[in-house]
Amino acid sequence: MIKIYSTLLLFLTVTLTINSQTFPTTSWSDNTDVSWYNESEDTFTISTAEAFAGLSELVAAGNTFADKDITIGADIDLDAHLWLPIGPDNDFLFSGNVDGGNYTISNLWINSPNGDWIGLFGQTSGASFSNINLDTANILALDTSGVLVANLATNSSMQDCHVTNASITATSYNIGGLTGGVLTNSTITRCSFSGDVVGYNQVGGIAGTGWNESSITESYSEGTVSGGFLVGGIVGYCTFSFGPPTQNVIDNSYSRSTVSATTGRAGGIYGGADSNLVLLNSYSTGSVTAPEFAGGTIGYYGNANDIQNTYFDMETSGQTEAVGGFGGEPVTVDAEGRTTANMKNTEFLGLLNAGSAGTPWSLDSTLNDGYPVLTSSLSIADNNFVNATATVYPTVFTDKITVSSTANLEAFKMYNILGTLVLEGDLKATNTIHAGNISAGIYIVKITTEYSTITKKLIKK
Repeated sequence: MIKIYSTLLLFLTVTLTINSQTFPTTSWSDNTDVSWYNESEDTFTISTAEAFAGLSELVAAGNTFADKDITIGADIDLDAHLWLPIGPDNDFLFSGNVDGGNYTISNLWINSPNGDWIGLFGQTSGASFSNINLDTANILALDTSGVLVANLATNSSMQDCHVTNASITATSYNIGGLTGGVLTNSTITRCSFSGDVVGYNQVGGIAGTGWNESSITESYSEGTVSGGFLVGGIVGYCTFSFGPPTQNVIDNSYSRSTVSATTGRAGGIYGGADSNLVLLNSYSTGSVTAPEFAGGTIGYYGNANDIQNTYFDMETSGQTEAVGGFGGEPVTVDAEGRTTANMKNTEFLGLLNAGSAGTPWSLDSTLNDGYPVLTSSLSIADNNFVNATATVYPTVFTDKITVSSTANLEAFKMYNILGTLVLEGDLKATNTIHAGNISAGIYIVKITTEYSTITKKLIKK
């Protein structure tokens, strides 16, 4: 295993300290309701936090819910207690079908810094997730973890699911905003993640790892993605399979995430890809930094891959090359760097749509900072859950911070690692926070919009 640099360890240690101060101390496992479950039935509706915790209890007892359908029937607030994943490990995995009904599950807390398969749902096989909105999550984990599903594996799917205001911090491999891995004939379609992802290796804004016939389509990430090695705005690492040739696809997707690696291999879309990668009709805009192998699209690139009609913003990414380094002889890839202005015009919109059937991309100067948006996401634009997203940059700052949001901004409060309020102000008239006079260190900024309060982690140099 590659040695973790002390700077990464220090960052993770301080982050764990910040989060541990606010986590609940009681568990949902002591507050469950399983009265809704009847073994002879195949369809269930869950409308309370206690009943949802009962699902976790039933799966941990050995009920996989294979071929059973679960519908969320109301908004569910999990704020009162610590959560245990639904499907805690390979022996007790989840295989049911969950329809969130476009209700919102909120305030997920998981404090498991030594745990694997950590997320709202844990290990899955043959499971499906649709129409789930998860707003506000704080997770500490070790390995193979994601905010919504720890591991989307073996014929599983995620469709029309959205996570916002989320923070997941882990110290090992396969860490993603939506899922730690999308593996073996599994798919993610029309989904999004907004928040902060921290891990060590194979870290991505949507998935830590794509492996063995996977696909991510019409999906996007925004926020920050950071780690030691193989860090990507959408996927940390696209790896080979052990069977016949397979493909791991990203199509009609984008990343607005800031991507950083302390050891190496960081990319606007992929941290690294050995083989079996297909990347089509996609773009990235976030800054990309790494001590070696940083690329606007891919940090480190192997062979036998297919990249077409893919773009990155040279100005905002800080990169001039699509690929940071090659595993073999350098090859020409169809990934083009463009200026910011040239990624916000109708010509660029036409390029993205030309590579696909129909018109998956739209352009509206009032949305997504003027960059193209996915047409499929416009149908949920009136949902407060979507409107409450915010971007804060730079996340490593010296004197001032800029805040942008799809909702109207109202105010902010900034706290140090001891939870002490160090700065507050109004954001109605300006989207800039002036913080040049505070000491160097790690801070939490809470941004109030017309819909909710959004929490972000920042570092003052």
